[in-house]
Amino acid sequence: MSATAKASLAFVIRKQSPASAFLVKAAPFLVLMLAMCSHAQAQSAPTPTQSASLSDLTLSNFFTDGWTDAYAKRPNPGGAPDMALLRVQTNFLEREFRTDFYTQQNLNSTKNRTINFLDALVAYGLDRRFMLSVTSNYEWINSHTAGGDTDASSVSLAGRLQLIDIPGSSYALNLKVTSPAKDIGNDLTTVTYSLAGWEDLTPYGLNRVGLYFDVAGDNFVGPHIIGAKTTDGAYDVSVAKTWTEPDAALQNFTTFAELFGTTDLSGATSGKTVLTLTPGLRTGIGHNQVLMVGVDLPVSNPRPYNYALRLTYIINF
Repeated sequence: MSATAKASLAFVIRKQSPASAFLVKAAPFLVLMLAMCSHAQAQSAPTPTQSASLSDLTLSNFFTDGWTDAYAKRPNPGGAPDMALLRVQTNFLEREFRTDFYTQQNLNSTKNRTINFLDALVAYGLDRRFMLSVTSNYEWINSHTAGGDTDASSVSLAGRLQLIDIPGSSYALNLKVTSPAKDIGNDLTTVTYSLAGWEDLTPYGLNRVGLYFDVAGDNFVGPHIIGAKTTDGAYDVSVAKTWTEPDAALQNFTTFAELFGTTDLSGATSGKTVLTLTPGLRTGIGHNQVLMVGVDLPVSNPRPYNYALRLTYIINF
């Protein structure tokens, strides 16, 4: 390759957008995920009759039931559909490809103008009790200072146990490990554990309304400076109202609101709590495809940022 060609290639690499950089870094991972999606879609899915006759999974039969059953998601005809939202931890097992985009606007900050995040996830329920997922994460920070922009990538591995799956109620236990993102100053491995739940409120007079909630803990593992945060807690309460049927033009069109909070449990900032409210919309847009949008609005003071926009796309298989 000539010196001119090498210089041109180097210029293109330096000038690629953050999204392009993410795609370059995550290309092998995305190819693997798409192959898995294609393979899974070729398999026979449970028929509606099979899904409707699913046995109840409870704590009392945790060690005996569900482990040898084929993967299936329980339908909830006439009630609120149990669905994944933007922030609250999902409470059921999935087979899906999901990508999330997040951009935080720090209009009053003198340091960072925006903080942006893009991920790609594949989740695969092995049976009715256990699911594995892997996520490729990419974050980039746009600074107010010339030459101060930074970016980093990381990988998350997670497992989910279905504790309870009965008509109108679902609970799951989650464990996730995320690698450090050292290029943006995060040198610690994050271990996250959470309990997530969902209840259909239709029997209580709230037609097709679902209540979602989770409580989680983060442990930040690795060498750290004195006074650094090593643990925090997170919690979410969400309410979702579904307005249309699954066969409508906008399938299961849903409006929702999520109240999300974090509290530092160690370090110099121990006790610091940040609360945000996220109103959002969710709709099916085609065969097994879902689109969600929302905006994070800080409701605690001091406000850590002005607002953040979220966009999520899901393919269920």
